[in-house]
Amino acid sequence: MSDPTPTAVDLSPDDAGADLRECAAALKHDLGKYVAWRSANLPESAWTGALDDVAAASIRADVLATRDVAGAHEPAWELFDRLTQPWPRPWPPELEAVAASVAVLRSHAAGLADDDRAAIAAARTDIRAAQQTIRAELASLHRRLLRET
Repeated sequence: MSDPTPTAVDLSPDDAGADLRECAAALKHDLGKYVAWRSANLPESAWTGALDDVAAASIRADVLATRDVAGAHEPAWELFDRLTQPWPRPWPPELEAVAASVAVLRSHAAGLADDDRAAIAAARTDIRAAQQTIRAELASLHRRLLRET
């Protein structure tokens, strides 16, 4: 799935702009890419019709194992928390939007972890919207930071 080396960004005062761009790139790649890696390719019917095994497994894997390092699964919210830990506060609007979407994913953790098909089916519209927001906002943040160099 992704690079097995955990991403760490040290925001030094010497080159904070470059460090923020690096952090944004890590978020875009590690979270934005993999939070919907499998489920992005599901047919529209998977999001509205009966929840099949492939759709349930794809959604669960994307959210609960967004990053897989040496067999250890890191859910989307843990990855987000780790990668944003060095980011100075207050966060830019794009990162606030991502945080809100990650909170949506986290709110469905129990149903996903339990493979509760009724809960996953009920949550999939919210999960999909959160995935799309995460991807779009991280891409936007990264582009903006590149332009500001």
